[in-house]
Amino acid sequence: MELVKGVNLHFLQSKKFKTNKIKVRFSSPLDENTVAARVLVACMMETANQKYPTSQLFREKLASLYGVELSTSVSKRGRVHYVDLNISFVRDDFLSKKNVLTDEVLDIIETIFFSPLVVEDHFDSDTFDVEKKNTISDLESEIEEPYYYAHGQLNQLFFEDETIGMSRLGKVDLVRQETAQSSLEQFHQMLQLDNIDFFFIGDFNEVAIVDRVNQFEFKPRDNNLSVTYQQPFTNVVREKLEQKQNQQSILELGYHFSTQYGESLHIPLVVLNGMLGAFSHSRLFQIIREKEGLAYTISSHFDIFTGFMRVFAGIDKESRTKVMTLIMRQLNDLKRGKFTESELQLTKEMLVNTQAHICFQTPHAYLPRRAHGNPQISLSDYLLQSKSLLPPASSHIRPVNSSVPTDIFCSLITTVSNSCSSSLRISSAICFSDAAIRSPSLSQTYPSSSSS
Repeated sequence: MELVKGVNLHFLQSKKFKTNKIKVRFSSPLDENTVAARVLVACMMETANQKYPTSQLFREKLASLYGVELSTSVSKRGRVHYVDLNISFVRDDFLSKKNVLTDEVLDIIETIFFSPLVVEDHFDSDTFDVEKKNTISDLESEIEEPYYYAHGQLNQLFFEDETIGMSRLGKVDLVRQETAQSSLEQFHQMLQLDNIDFFFIGDFNEVAIVDRVNQFEFKPRDNNLSVTYQQPFTNVVREKLEQKQNQQSILELGYHFSTQYGESLHIPLVVLNGMLGAFSHSRLFQIIREKEGLAYTISSHFDIFTGFMRVFAGIDKESRTKVMTLIMRQLNDLKRGKFTESELQLTKEMLVNTQAHICFQTPHAYLPRRAHGNPQISLSDYLLQSKSLLPPASSHIRPVNSSVPTDIFCSLITTVSNSCSSSLRISSAICFSDAAIRSPSLSQTYPSSSSS
């Protein structure tokens, strides 16, 4: 339901849960120059405001409303950056007075948006400095986490547009540059220019909600967002080898695919990833971890909005070449249709059950997805559609094989070694120079690097 251009309300009516959930999502183009400020705005929204000027007073107010839970989060999808305000509270059916709690929550949302904790033309400096320091600390701690760090290095190697590979929280130096004034200016821009979506999950009086949100007096905004990012395929293999003092080595491989969200090969790609490495019955886990004992952990993941598939594994550095060869072999087998109907059926069941769990146990995760697809589709229809699009169990090897994307080639490889040396060495396609000349395919194996 569109209130004004760029501001929409979405309802998922249900009485299955004891709590109602409200999510308010601000969406804007992903921009390195604004991400840090948006993160700090999210922190300020959940901390305090003019009516409740300290975190303690704000939390006491939320607690007095039968324990309202309020938080913010930031994320990104393709070319879009999101700031979410998430609120969970007891349904009015369990209270003696009806519609009172929902009205109170909407009053709090209005206070957060239009009465922020401001002194003259900037956020309150003391509160802002604390949130800024905490954000920098969170970023620095994430960088120290080996898998997070390896993911970031792989992103930098894979994406030609550096912004796409950037963390949802931005960069430490960008956060340090932000001031209480610049962040407040960004908050005003979010209210005026961002696409804003209100998601209501639970038991709500839709007419009353629409009337109340209309009182916020949002202005129309013309912000055409493009979630999908697709970069040209290249057969140049990039490698980064970095030696750090860690408990284990981390091997990450990135692959390019051209399938985009909603296309006919979207769901087959989901199935492919499920059979490859998304579950405990998947090829990578069963063969490389369980059978060969070569990985502490191994999995695969793909992002349909950026054309990027990631395979990552925690290994001993001596096993690097063998693990890479086995990963490529599993991809090759799946590409050629060398899998059983029982594998396919189990993967389909796991995918449907996982989707059902997300939709019914965490419906707030489903509804924003619906906003990017068909806004009219119901929850039950969404599940049925997902199930119907999966390849049938009776499909034999050839038909299934024809549905599997065949342009998933190795684009780069990054290894974080557990060497005791703390020196940094970066090799740019040196040990893969022959592979780059031969235009690598899934059937290719790679020589070991002398620097590993």
